Amino acid sequence: MNNKYKGKKVFITGGSAGIGKGIALALAKEGASVIICARNQANLEKAVAELKQVGNPEAVFGYVVLDVSDKKQVESVAKDVIKTLGGLDLLICNSGYAQVGEAANLDDSVYRKLMDVNYFGHVNTSLAFQNQFIRQGSGEIVFLSSTLAFFSIYGYGAYAASKQAIVGFAQGLRQEMMFHNVKVKLFFPPTTDTPGLARENEDKPAITKEMEMGSALNKVHSVESVANAIVRWIPNRKFIGYTGWDSWLQYFLFRHFPEWAIRLTDSELRGAEARLKKKNKAVSK
Repeated sequence: MNNKYKGKKVFITGGSAGIGKGIALALAKEGASVIICARNQANLEKAVAELKQVGNPEAVFGYVVLDVSDKKQVESVAKDVIKTLGGLDLLICNSGYAQVGEAANLDDSVYRKLMDVNYFGHVNTSLAFQNQFIRQGSGEIVFLSSTLAFFSIYGYGAYAASKQAIVGFAQGLRQEMMFHNVKVKLFFPPTTDTPGLARENEDKPAITKEMEMGSALNKVHSVESVANAIVRWIPNRKFIGYTGWDSWLQYFLFRHFPEWAIRLTDSELRGAEARLKKKNKAVSK
């Protein structure tokens, strides 16, 4: 057991499935008390049952049904969470979803909902707990963004914008909270095999799917590998975290060689286009 998490009090948004659930399970195994939130009560109940099976019998495990895009609701829940846990050591803002499609084909409501959940969900949650961290003079706020926060591809414009917004907010909040001895950190999860990814693939443009399958930079990771990478990274001093070499390479290339990286992704898009044409031609014969 990692003593760094034993007895820690944790709240995780989007904790009923996918990466959020994976993190919750990993932390429960390390001896932390964990409360999770999401909108689906049935999934939350199942997740908490799993936490109790693997966690410390003396730890606190629970859930709250919450829509993180509702600021007043988040503020109310925050008070209950703090009371239940008796404080808070670690806040993980993980809520989010993806909807993929060509920019002109997405309804205006899609753009707004992505920002409400992916971006404002993080803002609402972190601000709801901010005063508690300041009063304590300790704690950590972790934002989960996406590798698409530092580059975007065909069909992901709306989603990437909501994830890029998290980066700017996290950077600013980090400096504000450093004077209160509270750490703010930012993690870039890669493409991960989650229920959300399965739903995302249902209406993904064919060329986007083909591009991802043929990309030299894209790799699909398991929930467990991503969750474990996050849990290992949180205690270190680095502001930014990645899952593996592929995520690090993407960040490195787009940060230091942006024009070259853009040409690379354009080349992958052209390659995907050519493969689709070849497949369609073969089908039509």
